[in-house]
Amino acid sequence: MAATATNKATKKSDRRSQIIEIARKRFRKTGLAEATLEMIAEDAGIARPNLYRYFKHKSDLLSAVLVIEAEAINERRRCKIADVENFAGRLVRSMQATVEIVGEDRFWAEIVSPEIVPYTAYVASSDPIVLDSNMAYWEPILAEAEKNGELASGLDHGEIRQWLLGIEFMFMERREIFPTPETVAHFAKTFVLPALVRRD
Repeated sequence: MAATATNKATKKSDRRSQIIEIARKRFRKTGLAEATLEMIAEDAGIARPNLYRYFKHKSDLLSAVLVIEAEAINERRRCKIADVENFAGRLVRSMQATVEIVGEDRFWAEIVSPEIVPYTAYVASSDPIVLDSNMAYWEPILAEAEKNGELASGLDHGEIRQWLLGIEFMFMERREIFPTPETVAHFAKTFVLPALVRRD
């Protein structure tokens, strides 16, 4: 009987993962604002009421998709900073990479658009898994900087990660103020680095 319960749980988990991937494709194809639960249920080949067995609201589904999308962005950012040798350079290059990636990606451009960002910011900030997946990008960078004596002393890593996430969201959302990676680099060097990099 325990094996049957385990099989059911595994099937439900697999189906949930399939629905997340289907929703991700639908959001990317149709756009977040236009995609509906009806469309996603149809794409998944299930009735809309059955979709509620896995996700109660569109925001729950968006949270699950954002975790996957954020990790994909984080992996691309890791590649872009792989050859950068110091904390200050990684910090600036990471922020530039975020703006570059969002500028190239229609889905993320919509996520941070003025019309949608109040909704997506609410979804992201109310789901600890989404926040953790985004903020986890910074922890290894901060830990290495601290180990190498590059991080200013007395700073809490959790607070730094939250602050950096907020700054990155601002850079992504306010493209009229931060239109290029070079502009982002200038502001990061001028305002972010002095707060975080140890001064000898």
